[in-house]
Amino acid sequence: MVVTDQTGVVGFAAVQTVTEPDAVRPEELTMLYVLARAHGTGAGQTLLDAALGDRPASLWVAADNPRAHAFYRRNGFVADGTTSSFGPIATTVRLVR
Repeated sequence: MVVTDQTGVVGFAAVQTVTEPDAVRPEELTMLYVLARAHGTGAGQTLLDAALGDRPASLWVAADNPRAHAFYRRNGFVADGTTSSFGPIATTVRLVR
């Protein structure tokens, strides 16, 4: 999914079904990114609503990204205590709802 403004694409999101039998949720939000210039415009909410709605899901977010944590908390996600790392991101936190 993508969201655009008059200049083009400003954000994108993707969800995938989780097939592992011990998965914490049936779907994972694998990507949600919005350009900084589009923060506060509702683009992120539009993407989350279109990609996932209010279905239960998990996602990973950088531990040191308070803006993202606040966004996901407003949308019912909470940390489940699981951490990991991803590429250059030293600590990621799993959120679930």
